[in-house]
Amino acid sequence: MSSVQKNFIYNALLSLSQVVFPLITFPYVARIILPSGIGQVTFVESICRYAILFSALGIPIYGVREVAKIKNETFKLNKLFTELIVIHLVITLLILVFFLMLIFIIPSLYENARFYLFGVLWILSNVFMVEWYFQGIGQFKFITVRNVIIKTIFTVLTFYLIKEKNDVLMYFFILVLTLIVNALVNFIYALRSIKFDFAFNFNSLKRHFKPLLYIFSSIAFISIYTLMDTIMLGFMTDEKAVGFYTTGLKVSRIPMMFVGALGVVLIPKLSEHFHNGNEKQFKCLINKSINFVVTFSVPTAFIFFSLADNIIVTFAGIDFIGSGIVLQILSVLSLLIGLSNVFGLQILTPMGKDRYLTYSVLVGMIISLSLNFILIPVYKEIGAAVSNVVAEIAVTIATIYFATKFIKIKIYWGFILKTVVFSIPILFIAMLVSQYVTNPIAIIVVTFIFSFIYYIPVQLYMVKNELLIEIKNKILNYI
Repeated sequence: MSSVQKNFIYNALLSLSQVVFPLITFPYVARIILPSGIGQVTFVESICRYAILFSALGIPIYGVREVAKIKNETFKLNKLFTELIVIHLVITLLILVFFLMLIFIIPSLYENARFYLFGVLWILSNVFMVEWYFQGIGQFKFITVRNVIIKTIFTVLTFYLIKEKNDVLMYFFILVLTLIVNALVNFIYALRSIKFDFAFNFNSLKRHFKPLLYIFSSIAFISIYTLMDTIMLGFMTDEKAVGFYTTGLKVSRIPMMFVGALGVVLIPKLSEHFHNGNEKQFKCLINKSINFVVTFSVPTAFIFFSLADNIIVTFAGIDFIGSGIVLQILSVLSLLIGLSNVFGLQILTPMGKDRYLTYSVLVGMIISLSLNFILIPVYKEIGAAVSNVVAEIAVTIATIYFATKFIKIKIYWGFILKTVVFSIPILFIAMLVSQYVTNPIAIIVVTFIFSFIYYIPVQLYMVKNELLIEIKNKILNYI
């Protein structure tokens, strides 16, 4: 088994854990603290994530790429690791000063000051998360094992400590504590294979600023239309609308974790191939990645669209039924974000064309902000969902346009169209199952089983899906 396949399996398991644990804890917590409590926590979390975004300055993506290039050169790796930690720490301390000022100046933030003080610890601990280091050297096994163990502890604490509606602050504290422990474990483990090298000056730090700023700009623009919608909902409507929107968004992101699992694994490998001039291997990995995204995302979008209400009731309870229409609108996100990640993060970033990724997400940001200002006051969470999807469509089109300017990647539009057309019957399968089954969980399970039984043979024998044929042959050979 190749290193890419092993790392994908570990990262898929990591993504699975990120789905399974919320599926265990969120339904329990949502039924206790209700939409207003979920909205309150998510709003605070969004503000903290903005502070983390600005303090990280693009290091989580830049670090993966740069570590992958020199992972076998100990001296250079020590130097790079130290320089990025120093940059991250200095920027974080500056951001924290500004963050604390905002908390005590803005009344709506000061109301939740206790939440934000826990957030300070979260923001500071992010400096030591250093996941970019482990991803760059291909240590996905450690990331996965560590995450599963800590998430298990978090799950136990959630069930033990969250008992009533007023436990909102405790729930946020447990979330933050989990992230802090993750960071500490990561950093201690990293120091087993890396050494600090402080023999550098400002010029050696300065060489990172230009690429970091390009990557940071891209991430900042992305975050404006992925986090700002929640913040704008919080300021322009109420916590209940935030709860409905973020719950639908959280559920819609479940398949994205699996789609993104391959991308995270491929970025260091793609950077290595491009750095060494292996264009053929580079294109081969990209084509497989596109195939994977389309094969997985298209039927998932149809299932989520047709079973939105049942999924929401199962996941969060009947109090969140208002999230059903949000999930229907957002059901296409796994396909859109999957494709934009392929052409943006897997092509433009490894090739060092970060500014074109910045241009792409700038378009999405402008569209998102404009539509949010127009739609949220009238349509609340539904308006935020529509603006999110329109922005992602724009970003996907832009990344495909820029990526294909620099490298000739053959996009098999016929395959994509066939996959969409042959996925339409999933809607009718869901409708038919709903007529004979009443329990929401049973509807989801039965629909999924029959959709799987229908979809896989169609892909293998009618669409001639090369990826699934390859997987099938490997399984048969193994047997």
